[in-house]
Amino acid sequence: MGRYSKTMKSSLVYTILAFVGTALMFWGLGISVEDDAMAPTIETGDRIWGWQTEAVLPGDIVMLNDPLDPNIPIIRRVLAVAGQSIAIDERMIRVGNRRLRTTAMGDAAGYVVTKETLWAKKPALGHSWLTRFPKDSSSRWSADPVSVPEGHVFLMADDRDRAMDSRWWGPVPVELVRRTIRFRWGASHEWREKWEWMVGTQPIRD
Repeated sequence: MGRYSKTMKSSLVYTILAFVGTALMFWGLGISVEDDAMAPTIETGDRIWGWQTEAVLPGDIVMLNDPLDPNIPIIRRVLAVAGQSIAIDERMIRVGNRRLRTTAMGDAAGYVVTKETLWAKKPALGHSWLTRFPKDSSSRWSADPVSVPEGHVFLMADDRDRAMDSRWWGPVPVELVRRTIRFRWGASHEWREKWEWMVGTQPIRD
């Protein structure tokens, strides 16, 4: 009985060590976020994990090299993929013939926070995320519809007025995407949990 108990204890210790080792390895594979371009969804100090995927979908957050400075990695959200069009009129975004659904969430530290939701084919549910705009912003961005060519994606920051994205660059070659972000860990607040599993939404072709 004593020998069996000792064996069980050893097995438990090995299990715990394996678990801790795996957790530390997983943590080490994460990337610490250093800016607020994707706030309030992903904020400075958050840790994110991602990997290469066969395809990127609308709503996915991706890591890529900055088109203006390839030495700087950045993260942005895919709003439209090849074969789709996107139009922006002030704070309204239309992908194809469907306007992103928006819900006002409230104010936070000088920003207006909203939730955007993609349309999806039933019974699937469209992916949702948070965006923010400065409360005192006097700028209103409008642009003619852009058709996303084959092999490209249209990217936007969740912090809409203080980060550069495809509104300046135009559609970006998908080959620049290094990984798709799937998991976030960071401080919770009124509109987000401490952790989040992130996915995109299959595009609707008009």
